[in-house]
Amino acid sequence: MEKEKDPVTQTEEKTEVAVTQTDDKTEDKTEVKTFTQEEVNAMIKKETDKATKKYKDVDLKAYNEWQESQKTEAQKQDELNQKYANTTNENKQLKQENLVLKANVDKEYVDYVQFTVSKMEGEFEDNLQEFLEKNPKYLQATDNTNDTKEEKVTDGIAVNKNTVSSESGVRSILKEKHPDLKF
Repeated sequence: MEKEKDPVTQTEEKTEVAVTQTDDKTEDKTEVKTFTQEEVNAMIKKETDKATKKYKDVDLKAYNEWQESQKTEAQKQDELNQKYANTTNENKQLKQENLVLKANVDKEYVDYVQFTVSKMEGEFEDNLQEFLEKNPKYLQATDNTNDTKEEKVTDGIAVNKNTVSSESGVRSILKEKHPDLKF
């Protein structure tokens, strides 16, 4: 008679043993070497001189021309495409920044407004107008009293624009404060 074969399962008992070694040498404090600025400069000069001696006979211009000649047409075209994409992106950002500045946005917030509006779906100009209508806090404060935007400079003496007199500043101030006094 045949014995029925029971499936055999094999179990492995794994034991982990932590091994600790104490070594008197590792417990000693290791010294950290510090260098003076003169020592660092000397090391840099030594390495620079070594590299200069190694490549002194290499013509850099000829090497660059050789390296350029090794590129395939596809690599050259990829480089041109990358330059074109970079120039296009820079042009787009400058145009957007120009539009933001023309919209009278405070200079402190120009980058933030440009970034935020550029991430919106749709046309930049329309999104800028909508954004500024919802967030007027980013606009510059306008001073309607002085349209010529001349800088106001004072010397401490009040001057009445309607009446210009040849009197000294002190006299005009006294007359203004005390009109009943005669001078």
